[in-house]
Amino acid sequence: MRGTMTRGFLSTTQRDSQGNSLPAACTASPSLGNRALSRSLALLLCLVTGTVSARASDPPAQANTAKSGQTRPTTNDTDLRRWLENMVWYHRYTPAELRTVTGLDPAALEQALQRFRIQPENVPLPEVDPPIFVLPYPGGRHPRTGFLDGAIEPQRETKLSIFPPWDRTSYVVLDVPEAIWSNLGLTYLAHTHIDTIWSKQGLTLPQQEWQTLSDGSLRLTRELPNKIVWQVTATPHRDHLALRMSLTNGTPEWLTDLRVQMCAMLRGMKGFEQQTNDNKIFRGSLAACRNDAGDRWVILGFEPIHRTWGNPPCPCLHADPKFPDCPPGQTREVHGYLSFYRGSDIDTELQRIAQRWKPTAERIVSGRVVDAGTGRPMACRLYVRAESGLWHFAEPATNEGQVIRYEKQNWLNSESQEFHSSISAHPFQLRLPPGRYTVTVECGKEYLPVTQSLVVADQTPPLDIRLTRWINMAQAGWYSGDAHVHRPIPQIGVPMLADDVNVALPMVYWTTRSELTAARGDRTHRDDAARPAQLIVVDPTHVIWPKNTEWEIFAVGGKPHTLGALFALNHKTPFETGIPPVRTVLEQTEREGAFLDMDKHDWPFAMVLPPLLGGHLTFELANNHMWRTEFAFGKWNTPAANSMGLADVNAGGERDWIEFTHRSYWTLLNCGYRLQPTAGTATGVHPVPIGYGRIYVHVPDRFDYDAWVAGLRAGRSFVTTGPMVRVQRNKDQLDVQVDADGPVERIEWIVNGRVESATPTSSKHSPDGSFHAQLQRDTRFESTSWVAVRVWQRSTAGRWRFAHSAPVWFDVAGRPLRPSAQEQEFLIRRMEAERERSRGVLSSDALREYDEALEAYRRLKP
Repeated sequence: MRGTMTRGFLSTTQRDSQGNSLPAACTASPSLGNRALSRSLALLLCLVTGTVSARASDPPAQANTAKSGQTRPTTNDTDLRRWLENMVWYHRYTPAELRTVTGLDPAALEQALQRFRIQPENVPLPEVDPPIFVLPYPGGRHPRTGFLDGAIEPQRETKLSIFPPWDRTSYVVLDVPEAIWSNLGLTYLAHTHIDTIWSKQGLTLPQQEWQTLSDGSLRLTRELPNKIVWQVTATPHRDHLALRMSLTNGTPEWLTDLRVQMCAMLRGMKGFEQQTNDNKIFRGSLAACRNDAGDRWVILGFEPIHRTWGNPPCPCLHADPKFPDCPPGQTREVHGYLSFYRGSDIDTELQRIAQRWKPTAERIVSGRVVDAGTGRPMACRLYVRAESGLWHFAEPATNEGQVIRYEKQNWLNSESQEFHSSISAHPFQLRLPPGRYTVTVECGKEYLPVTQSLVVADQTPPLDIRLTRWINMAQAGWYSGDAHVHRPIPQIGVPMLADDVNVALPMVYWTTRSELTAARGDRTHRDDAARPAQLIVVDPTHVIWPKNTEWEIFAVGGKPHTLGALFALNHKTPFETGIPPVRTVLEQTEREGAFLDMDKHDWPFAMVLPPLLGGHLTFELANNHMWRTEFAFGKWNTPAANSMGLADVNAGGERDWIEFTHRSYWTLLNCGYRLQPTAGTATGVHPVPIGYGRIYVHVPDRFDYDAWVAGLRAGRSFVTTGPMVRVQRNKDQLDVQVDADGPVERIEWIVNGRVESATPTSSKHSPDGSFHAQLQRDTRFESTSWVAVRVWQRSTAGRWRFAHSAPVWFDVAGRPLRPSAQEQEFLIRRMEAERERSRGVLSSDALREYDEALEAYRRLKP
């Protein structure tokens, strides 16, 4: 109901989620004869019942008179930088608010902002297909609009800012928890104005901060003086924030009547600031608030629910749970859900949430994964899907374990999904409502996957999954890598182990605009960029090199203009240059022992790179459009050559894309550009696990990162999305070993870009279903030539997987390899079209590079 003004007071009739009127003491006005009721008692009753009144004397939202408790000086530059980024980029704090929180004087604050290069205009671009964006609330700005004297000195440690997907400058401040009541009295309060059982004893609880876990969750743990311990974990998913609060009773007595207030404050949400309950819905355990236009919603729920309600003056939304009674030494939990909804059919959305979110019905299913041959626990990638199609994720069952969730869905094809849990070599558990599920477990390319059904009931036996290794490449000196990773470094180690990827090269520096250096890139990961140029050792055979750059140019000189992507891998210091021109990166590349990698061949500027970068350049032969899930990018950025034999030069399916990729590579090889192959997934952007497309490099003695890079640069390698192919040169013969986890569709010799069917000299199928074959080929050529081997495998889902060896070159003096006339014409036309498209956009230096590349292709002699 709308409030009516009575003698300067806002008088409202407030009701709980069942429609019952709440105590009049909390909506009292002088006309109701309650003048004798002390203000402190009224506030106490309001907290107990969850209702408040706002006085005309309450300060307006702009009057933020921060107290000393709002100042939280940091002890190191890393924390100071993170808090300044938090406040400036996302909360848009004023200089006065920044000084209040940091305790810095104006000069010191300005110096810090300049040193860290933080200003509102250089906020990084958001992650592609991100989870709900959550940050710790910085404090120093009151999260309420009204009834400020009911929340004096709000503590920031219980508060999270949750940003809607439509606006990174709007946010809900969620207090988890705002208050905890028990049979002991007011056991915890996240602000002051009335006494808790601790303040009555003269005890002040120490300040705390949220801890960021490796999987991106935020966690806060507090132990109270009487050994009650409560913990809140907030886990961002693509479409909601999952919340879990546990309470452990360390006292010698039962804890009863454990009511918790969970408050979502809406002052920072544009369009949701109205001080009314007319824009709110309370249904069961869910509370929802709409914006002015009625087409966007904030939804909050907790289970087991005590009540839902809203407080107009704040304004805020409550879903207050109640813990079951807790005996000494035991732990109880409540579960929460916060999401955003765009649309007008809120009833259907609330029904959808109620059907899928059933935390009190969940059963815990424990599990472990072991190597079938050794019995040892092993890391793995786990998929769990309900009959309804809903994906579920694992969590660690022990303190030693780690689980990293991955949730990506392509924006062009909604069926292109990758929802899995990467699990360390420790026990895990699943929280699942009763029902039927499909469970799939994989570990990279060298173990056979396992898929089985799971029925969850009141008593569900543990999952004991055994993976069978069908090949051991490391024993033969072959180690895999993913040269294109877009995940924060803390979230890479466990997935590497779960997919047995030995080397990961994350694109820590990443820019999409030509005028930005890599160090100042609009997608550069600042925490990871601050790391030293030192190898990160996950274990002795799994490592991360943290200095890699992607220039992915979509704007030149401030104008939208797509060029494409170029990587610098294995460098030592940030590149202080943008591109184009592209040759500006060569000097540092050479000096630091780095190398450059061509991302996708169909990027508009891709074919300008080989003539300019020469031997510094590699070619991503398994690129980031090749996935475990459905193919999505069916339209090419630039057309294929007519001579490549594709049904459509502008579009196609997965097999067509692979052919287009490979034949573009062969064309460059035939033109004399001896580019070594690489592989990368862009996991972190696309729906694909790390290492789905990977490069195996031969390191014969023992694993060593520098030796691995040297082997990649020398072409002692092959690229794969499934099968294995190892090529060894012995005088005038090539010896080839082909291995696959199942039947092989076709084995091919690729000779100077010409495809020939290859017949094994011997082959066998092992009892585990794997396939193994040997091939030989005479290599006496009359002119300079190259040979590679390609293996095709059709997976059970009807998908294509392949392996492609690095080319082996055979030089014949005075008899150079020459491209075909069609190959030369393809490259010339590509360059002419790109030069014309970029005229008037690129600088004269950059256009001269295009002219130089064009001339290089024209000089070729077919």
